[in-house]
Amino acid sequence: MKRLLLGFGLAAGFAYAVRELFGTPQPHPSWDETDNDPEDLSQDLAQRAREAEGAQAEEEAPAA
Repeated sequence: MKRLLLGFGLAAGFAYAVRELFGTPQPHPSWDETDNDPEDLSQDLAQRAREAEGAQAEEEAPAA
């Protein structure tokens, strides 16, 4: 029984090591240079609102 458990433990360890070496890397989400950076979100939304208001003001202005 001890040999069986030891065999399963070694096989599991070997399988885990092989998976870590040859498997695709796990994705690591990064907020760098994305539109949804939590730190810049409030500034970004404010800037978008100002741009939208400016575009609306240009559309509403009568053409001369």
